[in-house]
Amino acid sequence: MNITIRKMITGDISKALAILSQWNMAPIMPSRENPDPERSSLNIDNSFVALDGDRLIGVCSYIVHSEELAETASLAVDPAHKGRGVGSMLQQARLDEMRQRGIKKVRTETDRSENVEWYIKKFHYRKIGKNRKKHPFSLPTIDFWTVLELDLEEYGG
Repeated sequence: MNITIRKMITGDISKALAILSQWNMAPIMPSRENPDPERSSLNIDNSFVALDGDRLIGVCSYIVHSEELAETASLAVDPAHKGRGVGSMLQQARLDEMRQRGIKKVRTETDRSENVEWYIKKFHYRKIGKNRKKHPFSLPTIDFWTVLELDLEEYGG
């Protein structure tokens, strides 16, 4: 396995969306039924992809809310590559870039208990609350997000 992480380019979008779709996390356009979806776009400038050779196997992005606050978004790895450290490499790439941009606090929302523990153990996040989901996104049987926060100034990773 020869994994590389790089910034997303336009040609990556369809493959990245295919991976996000496998996890029910692909952005959707606002509609009359769902005027405010969880994610409605993927910002290439704030996104990374993981490649195994020339095959796209993972994607992550983030959203900047202010000069000091950002939110992670859309971390997904092809299920065939899950458990091989690809998610950690993607997460570290976006944390490094956010730190370089001067971001001090990073929020993350997840509905998967194994991801909550992963963020806490691997990246030193702390739980700060819960948010109700806007629609069935990610795990359709869970109707809330666990909200986590990371102090990038304290995080040494």
